[in-house]
Amino acid sequence: MLLYEILDNIVEKTPDKTAVICGKESCTYMQLHEKMNLWAETLLSLGIGRGDRVALFMKNRVELVELYFACFRIGAVAVPLNTRYRTPEAIYAVEQSSSKILIASSELYSVVQDIHASIPSLKHIFIIDEDPKHPSRAWSKAVKDVRDNIAFPHVDISDPAIIIYTSGSTGPPKGAVHTHYSLYNHILNKTKSLEIDQDEISLAGTQISHIAGFAGLMLPTLANGGTFVMVTEFNPADYIQCLMQYKPTDLVLLPTELLEVLEHPNVKEADFSHISNMMIAGDKVSHYIYELFRKHAGFDLMEGCGMTECEGYCVQPKHEKKKPGSIGKPISGIQMRLVDANFNDVPDGQTGEILLKAKSLISEYWKNPEETRKAFTDGWFRTGDVAYRDKDGYYFFVSRIKEIIIRGGSNITPGEVEDVLNDHPKVELCGVVGFPDEHYGNIVGAFIVPKKGTSPSIEELTAFVSKNLAQYKVPEKWIFVKSLPENAVGKIDRRRLHEISKQVVSI
Repeated sequence: MLLYEILDNIVEKTPDKTAVICGKESCTYMQLHEKMNLWAETLLSLGIGRGDRVALFMKNRVELVELYFACFRIGAVAVPLNTRYRTPEAIYAVEQSSSKILIASSELYSVVQDIHASIPSLKHIFIIDEDPKHPSRAWSKAVKDVRDNIAFPHVDISDPAIIIYTSGSTGPPKGAVHTHYSLYNHILNKTKSLEIDQDEISLAGTQISHIAGFAGLMLPTLANGGTFVMVTEFNPADYIQCLMQYKPTDLVLLPTELLEVLEHPNVKEADFSHISNMMIAGDKVSHYIYELFRKHAGFDLMEGCGMTECEGYCVQPKHEKKKPGSIGKPISGIQMRLVDANFNDVPDGQTGEILLKAKSLISEYWKNPEETRKAFTDGWFRTGDVAYRDKDGYYFFVSRIKEIIIRGGSNITPGEVEDVLNDHPKVELCGVVGFPDEHYGNIVGAFIVPKKGTSPSIEELTAFVSKNLAQYKVPEKWIFVKSLPENAVGKIDRRRLHEISKQVVSI
């Protein structure tokens, strides 16, 4: 089934049922269906058609859902941008995807307002909401100019539907391409494993520009005729208010987000009894979080594991024993293996790299055949994650092969931070690793070798990085050294940097 046909089917059954809620805004299935078609016609009037990329830069809002489905309706490819991007990061994603149009919200518009001059493919920039400073950019103006009798193009099940950018351990970010086929199969997998139906009320605390909110909650909920609720931006007070007001059945949170909810004074007023699936993923989950949730809710979390390339592929079984610390078992439709360096399966109890095979996997990395080739071996996707399986078939995440810093569930590539720091006139060399942190799991730490005769301050380095990278990527720990440790082949010895980082209490 094509993704836009989800709405075609549901609107015939429950046209007046609430489909999406965000803050004070909401829409029924009929209204969502009408906006899908109207905005699809608008895109076509602007010269956007099947296969063209549409960059979307906004925090959670009802219009973002409508724009996703408008893209699906005409076979255009949605390219959601991380809402914490700075201008250089936004330029990279829009340029690498060759997006023809960018639609942003007024609060984020300043980040991207001038990027069209440096991106040949970009023909249009619009603001989704009213901004009196830039009336000519109003999306409503484009909607008014829609031509009559526009025919929708044919869309194929194998067509790309969305490109979500994700960072690896080396090199620039990669655009993970999901097709209508992969996402529809993901919907089927999630629906069966979590027993989702028309009574579903899901609550997203994360941005739906990320795979968890988009494919983990939004698509399965709407495909089954449920109600999808989201907060504009996560904060524990608003999230708890949504818990009390909408009584959601399905939730997905990062460990740090859940901890903030559970430690907020208002949590005492929250009722968790209506929750059917309380999933937590994105980073290690401490025993403290398990215990605190059980204290408030009276039942156990469903810890899981997923990635942009294959959302939520493993989760604690819904009707089986919960094992704290385990990411659970593969969901319906997912084949999973653990292998050694020679691609041989490892026995229970031994660690190996997680390999996946599923119809819900990405088709490729956008315009990156080399990384696509490296990611797949004999039809199996190499996650780069290491785990072990116990005798009961439960998997336990151990580490990432790739050097990625996970700060509160957000992946950060050390190389992209190092590239910025190395451009600073007072920095001779730097090494970036994750520093252990009780709240976020890890924070970014930088070892700096100053250029001779200079004394860079923490304040100026912080300001320099902040201009080029999202705030969560800016180092929070700084160590100034005369040299960096090297390994046998002359590369930075990151293992040694990790050892030092664990010894540092405060800098």
